[in-house]
This record gives sequence, structure tokens and C-alpha cells, in this order.
Amino acid sequence: MPHNPPLSYRDVIKILKNLGFTPARHASGSHETWKLLRSNRWYSVTVYFHGGQNFQLPPKTLKSMIEQSGFSPEEFYSAKKKKLK
Repeated sequence: MPHNPPLSYRDVIKILKNLGFTPARHASGSHETWKLLRSNRWYSVTVYFHGGQNFQLPPKTLKSMIEQSGFSPEEFYSAKKKKLK
């Protein structure tokens, strides 16, 4: 399995917005939830926020967020550059 490059909190939020996710709620702690309705199914991604906008997310946490999004790692990372249609 290829290694995915690290992403910061800021990068993940940009990707989720480009994929069409919207913020659903922000807990008082270090997590927030983003949701997307796609193909009659809701996808919910819990984003870990700790240490500021440029905090590099741990690899296992990032992998979990990609899986929660319902997109392949390739689709997820390509959305960093542009919005997917």
C-alpha cells in the first residue's frame, strides 16, 4: 500500500470543502464533524484539531478520515488542488 503524504488540519479542511463537505458541528473539544450527502448516503468525517492550523495529522488519524469520507485516497488527495465535480 503506498504511503500517503502528511496533511495539516488546514489541508484537510480545504480538501473536505472541495469535495463538497459542510461543517455539521464543532464540539467544545478538539474534534469537529463535516457531512456530505452523496448517492443518497450521508458521509460524516470527524476532523481532529489540536495544535493549530498547521498541525500535521497523525497517519492513522488521516487514514481514518479518508475512509470516513467515502472517497479513495487518490480522490481525496487530488481534491487538495481543485474541486471535484
